[in-house]
Amino acid sequence: MENKKGFKHVWVAGAGTMGHGLALLMAKAGCEVSLSDSSDRALKTALERVRSHLAVLVEEDQVDQASVPAILGRIHPVKPTHTMDQADLILESISEDVDAKRDFLADVASRCHPEAVVASNTSYLNVFDLAPAALQARFLICHFFAPPYIIPLAEVVKGPETMPGCVDRMQGFLIAIGHTPVVVEKFIPGFIVNRLQRALGREIFHLIDQGYARPEQIDKAVLASLGIRIPVLGVVKRYDFAGLDFTAKVLSNPSIGLVNEDRPSTAVDRLVDLGHTGVKSGRGFYDYADQDPSQIYRQRDRLLINMRRVIAEIEKTFWKR
Repeated sequence: MENKKGFKHVWVAGAGTMGHGLALLMAKAGCEVSLSDSSDRALKTALERVRSHLAVLVEEDQVDQASVPAILGRIHPVKPTHTMDQADLILESISEDVDAKRDFLADVASRCHPEAVVASNTSYLNVFDLAPAALQARFLICHFFAPPYIIPLAEVVKGPETMPGCVDRMQGFLIAIGHTPVVVEKFIPGFIVNRLQRALGREIFHLIDQGYARPEQIDKAVLASLGIRIPVLGVVKRYDFAGLDFTAKVLSNPSIGLVNEDRPSTAVDRLVDLGHTGVKSGRGFYDYADQDPSQIYRQRDRLLINMRRVIAEIEKTFWKR
């Protein structure tokens, strides 16, 4: 993909789960990418994963095979801070640790180009309280979703001093590379999607911990209902279809008694204590022991790409403005 607008050199801090995916997304968009990590092993693993993801994208006709060498050639593994001053966009995707982010942002303020836009991929931290004054006007949150080279959403969160032009520039760039930016006008922990997922998680783990339903039955129920309805109706428009008079009546009924506080999950804690942390360990709520993790991720990516095709068709018809 040709670099259409906005940023030519993107500096990605952190080569982990999100960082390597962001490097692929930006390189695919035509940007030169400096992928930085303090670990040589992490950088090596990141490049291996990028190659694997590209193979799936080629198989699914999302990327032309002939463009693969150029995409890979635009990703440059570097040591922390190296080439930072050459970047016009810096994406921070390091660990969700307050001290680490504060130290990183202080370093960025002293090393980056004076006109570079700086964006944090934090999921929930108020990084605006951690950034030095020198960054505030050109600093925002740009929260991507895994895998970012397939999932198009980016939540763009304004800080109290973020310049409107900075937000506009980021939005324009994201739209130009095929992403879907949504603007959150002011900081709130979790932004939009993670807050909705957190509320859903409360009920999921309550149902499991209290023995009301097994994990596979919950997933089956969702896939056969919400999984079909949400891509068509979203989560707000569906109330219009249900009828707002009916919705008002349901909201006034206290009998359901939803969980209204965050609680530790005994089921999750038990699995973690056993070392069953999900796909990466071979077992979580489900057993993946007889499957190659890389093949599981490839299968996930193929299915997500197919879902994007379906949703694109829905958006062209049912959501047409």
